[in-house]
Amino acid sequence: MKLISNQINPHFTFIDSLHALSSLIIGKDNNTLNSNFEQYFSSKNILFTNTARSSLGLICDTVRPDPSKKIAIPAFICAVVATPFLARGYEIEWIETDSNGLIDVKDFEAKAANVSMVVVPHIFGQAAPLEAISEVAKRFDIFVIEDGAHLIRQFLPGFKMIADAQILSFGREKVISCVSGGALIWPEKSPYHDAFEALKSKIPKPSPHWVIRHALQPFIFSISLPWWRKGGKVIPWLALKFKILPLAVTTKEKKGIEDIPVASLGLTQKRILNRQLRFFDTRTIHAQAMALTWEDLLSAFFEDRTIVIPPLAFRSILKTNSPLEKEEFLYTLKKSKAPCYLNDWDGVPISPSGITYKKFGYRPGQCPKAEYYALTYITFPTNIRTNKRDIKAFAKYLAPA
Repeated sequence: MKLISNQINPHFTFIDSLHALSSLIIGKDNNTLNSNFEQYFSSKNILFTNTARSSLGLICDTVRPDPSKKIAIPAFICAVVATPFLARGYEIEWIETDSNGLIDVKDFEAKAANVSMVVVPHIFGQAAPLEAISEVAKRFDIFVIEDGAHLIRQFLPGFKMIADAQILSFGREKVISCVSGGALIWPEKSPYHDAFEALKSKIPKPSPHWVIRHALQPFIFSISLPWWRKGGKVIPWLALKFKILPLAVTTKEKKGIEDIPVASLGLTQKRILNRQLRFFDTRTIHAQAMALTWEDLLSAFFEDRTIVIPPLAFRSILKTNSPLEKEEFLYTLKKSKAPCYLNDWDGVPISPSGITYKKFGYRPGQCPKAEYYALTYITFPTNIRTNKRDIKAFAKYLAPA
């Protein structure tokens, strides 16, 4: 049984990785790709960046929210969502979450008077209460940013732009991946339309070194994953040591320091992204089938637990009854040497583990629901590298709770 994972090269088969390599020298040109992307994302108002945090930084620089107020971010989040704002001198207003890790509307409303901008993520593909947040934001003149890293609502029926701006992330484990990339999308009637449009010709191109490193990553993992437990993991380890393999979150970013220069998205990465989008519908059907297979399997072992399947089945989410139950389950898998890596955001509210909370203005215990959710959920992969045979073989590693 091969290694299955949410985070280790989830979107790239061996053929995909070869395409990523070939994209360094051949493929569609910028104009053709941009035309394709406008259709995929239902908008001509798209700015592509090297990372989603670059898009966040550009929004902040353009909108210039009131510096006397804070930026609202739910307390279950990747730390790099906060770093662009911290780097520009803003403080974070951490918002409590509901029982599924999504931003809590009531807590946001209670803190809204001291907020100038809010980021609303769809955690693990679950639809956030975007409309309710936007209604509160209008009353307090708060700029709303929809974070579509885990759910691109353009792919859902009846899509309409609700937020003042939308960011997408095309990172390693996001819903669509070109290893690293982002996009800023804004509504036609945005008061910042001209300013956002002007950024297309202002931001610099990524360095050739950056482009090459990120194009190599899928291939490095594709040749190492088939024999991961027999020494294959040494390949990415060496690639990381010799700085061929890029980090998802840097040491500086864990301390709240912006560490990746803002740049546009490379042509190579756009070619990779275009291929991923071309197969998105068929791979979503695959993901939905995998989610149902996980649900059948997990329901047999966890009869009274909640299993969540988000709209596009980005993950299958198991909500355990306690932190101890989750810890024991993951320990059992590790002890039995199950061929999986299920760690997802490291069981901490502001991930990854090892961040300096003080630098982010967060106090442990500040948002207890977010912290509890972080300690009790487990996500299971539905990506193209996972199939029904893998899931059914996984049953022997499960023990009744």
